[in-house]
Amino acid sequence: MITQKRRTGGIRLLSNTLNMHLDPGPGALVYSLSMGLNPQKLSAVLVSHSHPDHYTDAEILIEAMTRGMTRKRGILAASSSVLAGNDICGPTVSKYHRQMPSRVIETKPGVSFTVGDCRVVACRCRHTDPDTVGFRFEIQDVGDIGYTSDTEYFEDIAEPYQGVRLLMLCVLRPSGKPWKGHMTTDDATRIIEEVSPEVAVVTGFGMKMVYRGPSHEAALIQKRTGVRTIAAVDSMRLIVGEEISVLKDERKRRQRGLEEFAGDAL
Repeated sequence: MITQKRRTGGIRLLSNTLNMHLDPGPGALVYSLSMGLNPQKLSAVLVSHSHPDHYTDAEILIEAMTRGMTRKRGILAASSSVLAGNDICGPTVSKYHRQMPSRVIETKPGVSFTVGDCRVVACRCRHTDPDTVGFRFEIQDVGDIGYTSDTEYFEDIAEPYQGVRLLMLCVLRPSGKPWKGHMTTDDATRIIEEVSPEVAVVTGFGMKMVYRGPSHEAALIQKRTGVRTIAAVDSMRLIVGEEISVLKDERKRRQRGLEEFAGDAL
């Protein structure tokens, strides 16, 4: 986050009826604009927990979603720590900004809600912010997608993600370099083995992972699990249709448009 060797703007989820921004950290607004993604068209902002690499641009995107705080519209779905705070951190979205979305949802594990053609379910995590949640996105005519957010491995972590086609995992550190509250390549391998998605994407890298080489670690996971595993790169786009494909070329990305679901990593 501090060096911006990798962008920290979060993920944009798009379909014909869905325009949602997940974990808008530093750069979410600027990178959205640079990629031609109008933040005023957002229908929802989701924040998994109260750490700055996941929340800092949330208020800015809420202002965009509500057209400069002039229209009450859209959904804000966020952990308890983001909305109300806990003994460790937060709150990180002001009362002023919480009053403008049409709906504000406190995302505790098991809570579900809908955005467009997508049912969203909050999933349990184990992180240094104890209120952190992951998300399962159940999208009509596309299938299910999972996002672990920041978490360490624990028993039953894979259970909420069973049956997803695409699993996105926040993997801070490479194999053999554990850090409490976070995942390593070894932890991601265990989860992917238990879930068996069509495709796995590792993201949320720390500096040790960047220097080791995310592509190297992704290849290690793929070799161990037999599941196609991709290391996220800035501006990468995942197209989820009959198959799951990856676009890294901006010109190709613009040509394809928004005909199918896509996750734009900012």
